[in-house]
Amino acid sequence: MISPPEPPLSQRRLCFVLGKGGAGKSTVAAALGLNAATERLRTLVIEVSSQHRLPHLFGIAGPRDGHRDVEVRLAPDLWTLSIDPQHATEEYLAGQLKVRPVVEMLARSRAFSHFTSAAPGLAELVSLGKIWSLAVALQDDKRTPVWDRLIVDCPATGHGIALLETAQNVEELAGGGPIRDQAARIQEVIAHPAATGVAVVARPEELSVTEACEAVVTLREAGLPVAAAFMNGMRHDRFHDADEPALRRLAAEPAGGVVATAAVASLRQLLGRRHDVAYLERLRRETALPVQELPQLVRRTMGPTGIAILADHLGESR
Repeated sequence: MISPPEPPLSQRRLCFVLGKGGAGKSTVAAALGLNAATERLRTLVIEVSSQHRLPHLFGIAGPRDGHRDVEVRLAPDLWTLSIDPQHATEEYLAGQLKVRPVVEMLARSRAFSHFTSAAPGLAELVSLGKIWSLAVALQDDKRTPVWDRLIVDCPATGHGIALLETAQNVEELAGGGPIRDQAARIQEVIAHPAATGVAVVARPEELSVTEACEAVVTLREAGLPVAAAFMNGMRHDRFHDADEPALRRLAAEPAGGVVATAAVASLRQLLGRRHDVAYLERLRRETALPVQELPQLVRRTMGPTGIAILADHLGESR
């Protein structure tokens, strides 16, 4: 029996975005979120490890001190939330122990803090559990999801993969009990290709593309639903290969001047674009994924305007 084709990333409710540090995964996650929100989908972009980058990208103040795990509105139909692993651990224990004062007493203990920091996989498990709880949350009618789309800005590649693999590892290692049962429920959602997709972000550079290709192999071996890749920072396609001889002739003019200077800049743009396309083709070839180009934006800071440009580009490419 032939399995039905998996839906594109834009049709999956839960999307995890990961990539090498500096590849621009946070801006891609923000653009994916804004693009979904423009479709009138109630969208939440989730940051992990107590990051608060998204409000800054949109020029909005983040949550005040003491207001952890608070949703911040970024734009119409778009919110962000940063998961604090310590707070998520307290929430998890409160659910297990059913006695909030005991949990609060434990949380104030320095020994307990050291234990939670050292416990292998605990921060990842409770963070993933928080994401899962947001993904399955229902409105008051008990039928309609609270969120139409959830985008997770994962940590850099290695830590991001560790986060995604946590539930499966716990399910395999735990002998039984509530922790194993919860890990199994989380893993069912994380690995569901109709509901969840992992997107890998790279830049047209050797280390970034190599790391992205290796990440896709690792994710597939773990049975995780890799859905797409994004090549971020592609130089614009302003010239064609047929233009190269003429540009070289103009650049070599002995008189020089404005025309030669413009030809040199144009030639640099052509060769740079050719370099970027070579990495784009390599990413497509080695991952066998749909790879979407995102343009290089030359600006001092990304800001809401830059995010909107990327979101518009995502919409045009659907």
